[in-house]
Amino acid sequence: MLNQLEVVTLQAFLTALAQLDTQLPTQLQQDINEVGKMLLNQSQDAINRLLKLAEDDCIKSLYWQARVDIQTQYETQELNKYDNPSQQNQSTTAPPERIANIAIPILTATDSSSAAKKHKSEIIPG
Repeated sequence: MLNQLEVVTLQAFLTALAQLDTQLPTQLQQDINEVGKMLLNQSQDAINRLLKLAEDDCIKSLYWQARVDIQTQYETQELNKYDNPSQQNQSTTAPPERIANIAIPILTATDSSSAAKKHKSEIIPG
């Protein structure tokens, strides 16, 4: 089971993939595929590897922008649930287990960016 920070990392990476306008370099795609396989059994190692892959020049800026957006939204939700308890359970982000279930087929796809685009409405909070 992923903790909240790991979910943010995973969701930010998937968001970056969905927003990518160019094809991933072959080696990066292969590395992403390996992470997808790792996510099934070694989630902590997979998340650590994703953090390293997020430093690749072709995805870095998209990843960090997505991460900031997701963390800001999460913090806003946390604050709002105290201001307006009636909306406490109305989250706009997918549950952690749903993100993990979406992530595996995306990360193991032959074209992870295209696969992420197909699930964009589920990945990107809004």
